[in-house]
Amino acid sequence: MITHQQVDAINRFLHTTYGRERACRLLQYFARFYTHYLTRLGASPIKIQRWSSLKYHVAHARKFFRLLKPIEFAQASIKALQTNDTVLRITTMLKHIGMGLYYSAEVLVLADAIHFYQATNITPIVMVGQKCWCLGLAASFVSGLYKLRGLGGRYQQLVKEIVQHDSGMDDSHLKEREAVLLKERHTIAYQLIQDALDFIIPCTALGWLNLNDGIVGVAGMITSVMCMNTQWIKSNP
Repeated sequence: MITHQQVDAINRFLHTTYGRERACRLLQYFARFYTHYLTRLGASPIKIQRWSSLKYHVAHARKFFRLLKPIEFAQASIKALQTNDTVLRITTMLKHIGMGLYYSAEVLVLADAIHFYQATNITPIVMVGQKCWCLGLAASFVSGLYKLRGLGGRYQQLVKEIVQHDSGMDDSHLKEREAVLLKERHTIAYQLIQDALDFIIPCTALGWLNLNDGIVGVAGMITSVMCMNTQWIKSNP
């Protein structure tokens, strides 16, 4: 039985634009997977079309949630200039620039889909957007690997301090530092897995990977749930 506290937690999650958009994303990629499954199963064309239409319309509905995303990423890329570490500065900027351009292309795709402004040929815009998404994901992945490497060095140094620490002294601060590093490592690894799975989607759209809609749908569902879990924790600390 669902309690008031659980309903409140769900409402806090859905109260955020990102939470609602990720929930719609989960539905979109499930519809993509299920359409492929029904096709392989030999289901009736009407049933297949029903789920295919749902996938199509939810995909465009999500674009309304992200109309102003390019501004957000433009600001983030400018802030990245203040990062002292050269590798992190470059990768973070490339990530935000790539994602900003991707969402900008999505605005044009949406305008074409709703017949507000129709391009002569929307396909090149879609392809450019997918390439920009790949750029953003690749930069994010490289950044994560770099952070993980630096974190490994810091953790090894902490282990040495723990070994050399006098057992008779209070070591609570060392344990606290260890907990912080382990949490940071989990966060970085979580994002790396998410980026790697998301990378499947634009690479398949561009023809760089030869994967069917069932695999792409599953990848999209997994990363949607991962994003929803992150947002749930933020909404319900």
